[in-house]
Amino acid sequence: MPSRPSSAGSRPRADAAAIRVVVIAHGPPMRGGIATVALDIVEDPALNAEFDLVFFNTSQNDDGRGRFGLENIARALSHAWGTFRRARRGAVVHTHSVQDPVFVAWRQVAIAAAARLRGARVLLHNHGYLPYMLEPGGYRVGRAHRMAFAILDRLCDANILIGEAGVGNLRPYMAHTDLPVVHNSVVVSDVPHSTAVHDPPRILFVGELLERKGLTVLMDALDLLDAAGTSYELVIVGDDTPGRDPDKDAMVQRIRDRGRGGDLTGAITRDQVYEMFSGADVFVLPTEYEGQPFTVIESLAAGVPVVASDIPAIRSMVADGDNGRLVPWNDPPALASALTDLLADPTERARMSTVNRESARERFDRSVFREELARLYRASARHRRR
Repeated sequence: MPSRPSSAGSRPRADAAAIRVVVIAHGPPMRGGIATVALDIVEDPALNAEFDLVFFNTSQNDDGRGRFGLENIARALSHAWGTFRRARRGAVVHTHSVQDPVFVAWRQVAIAAAARLRGARVLLHNHGYLPYMLEPGGYRVGRAHRMAFAILDRLCDANILIGEAGVGNLRPYMAHTDLPVVHNSVVVSDVPHSTAVHDPPRILFVGELLERKGLTVLMDALDLLDAAGTSYELVIVGDDTPGRDPDKDAMVQRIRDRGRGGDLTGAITRDQVYEMFSGADVFVLPTEYEGQPFTVIESLAAGVPVVASDIPAIRSMVADGDNGRLVPWNDPPALASALTDLLADPTERARMSTVNRESARERFDRSVFREELARLYRASARHRRR
């Protein structure tokens, strides 16, 4: 998703007696789910009114991120020192990260230890994909990683998860820590409701232009639709700026080589993404793995039926036949069949649209996200006073 600039200067401030919450995350100019969630927190007026929010932006270049090396060790220590300086007795440190590979887990240990030395409580927030993409019990880590989790289990009040699929995979490593599920969110009222019934129907893809997102699978499935004479319009939303990522450059070239370059929008703003959803008949995400994709949440909020891979992270958001269709990953014929069925049935799409919009309001609206975080902040602060 496109990132947005911080508007920290315009946020309302809590009174001096408010609980300080130090939000630690890779923010802008980095993009992605972690940066989006962090800004959703620190820019939220209601949270700012109740808590003294401090944003510690640990943004860095992607090169070498998560690898064991002197530069990353120095960076992790600087993040721990920065945490110590910003935290204080009675504060809550809310640190956002993936928790694998192993070096990243140990970076979280350093941050958590610094916070506790300062007298603060610690909430982790796991934005990785491995715990959410595997069936319960399928997430296995090595000895050094288990040791990091064991230390975090003693230092932290909670490890916040973004999807239910992660609970069964992290509980074996964190027996004492609370594992609450707090879904990613959007302001549902900000997402225009799709009432699209196009002729031909419009298929929308939104995401990184990478192989793991299933773009080759999608193009193979669309070739089958073409061979069957099925009419549709395709829109592919993603940043196709060259020179930033060789894997992305290769995928963009593959899309163009297969005659679909004209379907690419290039990088667009978040509001423009919402407009794309509001004009779509079907959203498709044949991805290999995800943590909890914002694009599916946005599709639900817009009331757009979803056709996606049947993986744990998405299975907790989309029920096959209820508010979308789930298909095996890397199965172009199955994807083509699901798309064909929905494209041919506007009545079924309209029914799914209503279900999706209601699901988004109940589970993924910013108001739900805000109150769940506020409850965790209050509980953590009460914990330190006992």
